[in-house]
Amino acid sequence: STYRPSLRDKMLASTDFVGTMAHTFAPLTNFALSLGITKTVLDGVLKIDKHRQFPAYSFQTFVQWYKKHAKEQEQFKKHVSYFHGCYANYNFPQLSKDLVKILNACGIGVRLLEKEKCCGVAMIANGMYNSAKSQGELNINSMRKAVKRGEPILTTSSTCTFTMRDEYPHLLEIDNADVRDSISLATRWLYQQIEAGKLKLAFRKDYHKRMAYHTACHMERMGWGVYSTGMLRMIPGVELLMLDSVCCGIAGTYGFKKENYKRSQTIGAPLFKQIHELNPDFVACDCETCKWQIEMSTGYEVKNPISILAEALDVEATRKLNEQ
Repeated sequence: STYRPSLRDKMLASTDFVGTMAHTFAPLTNFALSLGITKTVLDGVLKIDKHRQFPAYSFQTFVQWYKKHAKEQEQFKKHVSYFHGCYANYNFPQLSKDLVKILNACGIGVRLLEKEKCCGVAMIANGMYNSAKSQGELNINSMRKAVKRGEPILTTSSTCTFTMRDEYPHLLEIDNADVRDSISLATRWLYQQIEAGKLKLAFRKDYHKRMAYHTACHMERMGWGVYSTGMLRMIPGVELLMLDSVCCGIAGTYGFKKENYKRSQTIGAPLFKQIHELNPDFVACDCETCKWQIEMSTGYEVKNPISILAEALDVEATRKLNEQ
């Protein structure tokens, strides 16, 4: 095709490259991205809207942290493989660590895939199909090795999950039939294990929170919101409010672009209004771009259900339950 992505679209799509550069100089990057002058330049030169707040980058990536803990993960008898994705590696490694905390408490070790690249969702959205396909094939080949070892592949991002399960075959012509059913959002896998009586979780008595759950569009498409909300409802001290099923308006990299910014905020307006009216302690959501959009547009903190479960978890009690 004759389509040529602009420099802006290439930058928004190259999450691994930008992430590697940005995290290396994290304090500087975060400071620079928060400056008015930077936003004005990005707005004028790259047409990235000046009102848009960028997610912060972490100085230490999850992969760097994991390498120091890989040996302890091998001590466990059972293992899962984890596809962390760009956000939980470069921007918010705490989410990945939260998953490790929960699984370790259940007596399960976490392994990384042999090789992992960005799921490719941003490349697909910006028309860079060839790059997305080569990354997708590398991911699926790594997953095949994990599946052969008998390990499920867990994720913490609804976007990555939907892309790899449902968009690889249709948009990128990647055959994932042999691994598709092994790819699961961590909340769904945990829910199913608990329902089957294979795992038990114990929660702190002093954890009391009122939270509003936003069903991200990809969660809606997969029909998996029930698993994340089901897991949150298992925490005794949680009051869970369901937000109306509406789009937050960011649609991945769409809402970062100057020409879409106003439309993006208009689409999200009913959701933002509802959050303000409910006034929860925070919002729960499985999608990182929804998180950026809701936090920027409402001022309310947004947490992934896995992080909420990790905060509420009684590690010692959980360990004992799963040793029996």
